[in-house]
Amino acid sequence: MLRFMRKHASRWLLGVICAVIIVVFVFTFGFKQGGPEKTVAQVGPYKISAEEYYKTHTKMEKYYRSLYGDKFDEETGSQQKLKEMVMGQLLDKYLFLKKAEDMGVKVSGKEFDEFLSGIEVFRRNGAFDQRAYEEFLKRNNTEPKTFEAEQKQAMLIEKTLRIILDNGARLDEKAAYQAYLKERGLVKLSLAVFDPADYRDKVQIDGKELESLYEKEKDSQRSENTYHLKYMLIGEKSGVKDDQAYMELLKSKEMSAYGKSKGVEVVDLGIAKESDLVTRFARLRPKEWLRSLGKGEISLPMRDGGASYIFQMVDREDGKPLEKSEALKAIKTRVTGEKARVMARLAAEDAIKGGAKFAKETGFLPKNNPVVPGVGQIPRDGAGIFTLPKGKTYDKAVDIGGKYYIFACLDEKQPEKDQWEKEKETYKRIFEAMARDAYLTSFKEDLKRTTKVKVYWNEI
Repeated sequence: MLRFMRKHASRWLLGVICAVIIVVFVFTFGFKQGGPEKTVAQVGPYKISAEEYYKTHTKMEKYYRSLYGDKFDEETGSQQKLKEMVMGQLLDKYLFLKKAEDMGVKVSGKEFDEFLSGIEVFRRNGAFDQRAYEEFLKRNNTEPKTFEAEQKQAMLIEKTLRIILDNGARLDEKAAYQAYLKERGLVKLSLAVFDPADYRDKVQIDGKELESLYEKEKDSQRSENTYHLKYMLIGEKSGVKDDQAYMELLKSKEMSAYGKSKGVEVVDLGIAKESDLVTRFARLRPKEWLRSLGKGEISLPMRDGGASYIFQMVDREDGKPLEKSEALKAIKTRVTGEKARVMARLAAEDAIKGGAKFAKETGFLPKNNPVVPGVGQIPRDGAGIFTLPKGKTYDKAVDIGGKYYIFACLDEKQPEKDQWEKEKETYKRIFEAMARDAYLTSFKEDLKRTTKVKVYWNEI
C-alpha cells in the first residue's frame, strides 16, 4: 500500500506542478519590459516574449539540475524535451490566466496583503515590514511593481484552480473501490511462448530475393565503424571540475598530458568496434555522440553517478563496403530474423483463436504488477493481461524481449471486504487526488481546444 501511495501521490504533485506553473512566479522575479519584444508564442490575447521564455528556461534547468544533480541529462532527456517542457508550462500559465479572466476571478488587495504578510523574509518583529520588503527586492534587482504583478498572477491562477477543482472533480467511491481491488487483487496466469529462434529453420529465402535486396542495399552494406578513443575519468575527489577540464582540453587537445598534470586518470581504449563501445558505455548513450566526433575532437562531459567522462577521438575509420558474399550473408541473416519474427507472431495469433497449449503458470501475482517473473517487463499494450476475467485469454500476442507470449487467466483472488473497510479512508484520499489530477488534465486539454494557441518554434 505504501508503494501505491508513493506512486500516486507523486503523480498528483507532479501533475499540478508541471501542468500549471505556479511555482515559476514565486521568488523567480520579473521580466523587465521595454522596447519591442520578439514573440515566441501566443495564447488568446496574451503574447509570450522570447525574454520570458529564456528566463523561464534558465530557471527550470537550474531547478532540475539541483533536483537531479548528475542524473539531470538522464532524467530530463534531450534539450528539445526541456524546451517543450518550458513552453508547455508557459502555455499553461496563460491558459489559466485567460480562464480566470473569463470567470471573473479577482485577487483582492486584502488577499494580496495577507500573502505578503505571510512571507517570512518580509517580516520583522512578527509583522510585515515595508522596509524589509523593499530592501529584499532591491538586493534581487527587482522592482516592486513587477514583483507584485507576478505574484498576483500566481495567486489568480491558484485561486482559479481551486474553483475549477472544487466544482468539477468529484470522488466516486465505487470507482475508488474498483481501483482498490485492482491494486490489492491477485491473479494467476497461464502462458505460452513463441520464440522466433524456433522458426528460423523454417524460413525460406530464394536466390532471386537475395539478389534483389542486394542491388537495393549494396551501397549501405558496410563493415562496422571503428574508433580509437581516449577518455578521462573525473571522480568526486579528483579536485578537477569537469566543465573546467572540458574548456581547457578544447584549447590544448592533449588529454594524456592534461590528465597527468592534474592527477586524473586517462584511459586509452585502443581501436574498438562501434558495437563494443555502445555496449561498454551504454549508460553514456554513445549512439548520440560517437559518430559526430571528428578526429582529435573532445566530447562534452558526460556524468554517470558521481563521476564524469570526457572522451577524445584519437582516430576513426568508417566502415568499408562489404564484399558481395559478405553483404549477401548479412542480408540473409537479417531477413531470416525478420521473417522468423513474423512467423512466431502469426503462430501466437492463431493460438489465441483456438487450440493454445499453455505450458507454464505464473502463480498468484498482484494485478498491478509490472513484471512477470521469468518472462520480463510487461509493455504498456500488454497491461490488460492482469485484468482478465477468470478463464479468458488475452486477445493479442504480447512482445516481451523479442518473443511473443499469449496469456490466459487461471484464477484470481480479491482482498477481503473487511480489509477495504479498514483502509477505505486512506484510499479515498488517494483516489480523490487521482480524480483531481485526471480532471485537471482533461480541463486543460479542453482549454487548449477552445483557445487560440500558437507557438513559433523557429523564433526559439
